[in-house]
Amino acid sequence: MLNKIGFFQLDNLINNRVPFLFFNMSGNTLSTWYTSLNKMHIDTYEILAEPQQVLAELESRQAPQDYAIVLLCQNGDQSMKTYADLTKKAYTNVYVVDGGYQQMMTDKDQI
Repeated sequence: MLNKIGFFQLDNLINNRVPFLFFNMSGNTLSTWYTSLNKMHIDTYEILAEPQQVLAELESRQAPQDYAIVLLCQNGDQSMKTYADLTKKAYTNVYVVDGGYQQMMTDKDQI
């Protein structure tokens, strides 16, 4: 079952400083969107990566297969492919930002 979240759910994870690995494949860091503690949180958990690097990065960090992982790309397509790859490797707590960075920008502009 594909787990999707939107901008507001991701923003809540960051603002509440929930630990998760955030694979940002969009080419646009979210670090500049936040200040103070929230900026430090995103700086800690955001991993700027290419899609083919995600699995190797998880393995190098020895991330448990049930650790929370959030995937972001430009439009959601690459995140869904990466999600499928991770679930084949038994990662069970993976979330895709629905619509990717483009949709996040639209949602962010609404607040």
